[in-house]
Amino acid sequence: MKKVLLAAVVALGFVLTGCGGAKLSPEVAANFDSHAKLYTTRNMHYNVSRRAKIVDTTNYQVGILIPVNSEVTMDSINRKQLVFTYKGQRIILRNRVKYTGVGIDEIAKRYFSPKKVDLSKFSEKERRAIRVAQVIPGMSKKAVLIALGTPPAHVTPSTEMNQWRYWRTRWSTFFINFKDGKATNSSTDVQKNNNHGLILRVR
Repeated sequence: MKKVLLAAVVALGFVLTGCGGAKLSPEVAANFDSHAKLYTTRNMHYNVSRRAKIVDTTNYQVGILIPVNSEVTMDSINRKQLVFTYKGQRIILRNRVKYTGVGIDEIAKRYFSPKKVDLSKFSEKERRAIRVAQVIPGMSKKAVLIALGTPPAHVTPSTEMNQWRYWRTRWSTFFINFKDGKATNSSTDVQKNNNHGLILRVR
């Protein structure tokens, strides 16, 4: 009977643990309860809105860059957003569920890790592109995910697809195309011309 009750408590732990109604796994809940120091698993950009520094999970490719493998401290979390500290600054990471297709628990796991990303498995050209949050031809999908983040799931429901659509700003988008798992165009192409189907639909 005790084993049954224990199993029930563990099962409910995932559902009920968390702040502000968030459904958190024990791992994520512990990171925020202990204000753990973690590392970013991808580049992200924050913008200032009404004095708040905000990262949007739509992954806009503008703003101030927080590089992959940056050390951060986990502060607080609710079902819509989480807060972390980066270089003494309070940063809000807002989850747009209709664009990501996942909850805040998965976002926390996607963006942060107790270990740094091993960038040595990428080529020197890929590492240089990652450092400046750009994509170059020949870049692997894994490297693109680190450089630009995950493309919004409502238009790119699977990273197995050979065309990923990103938002540069709220009003313009661009595509990264792949063949045999490698990028065939660069993210800077969209700034130079718009004659190759890379740009950019203004919304």
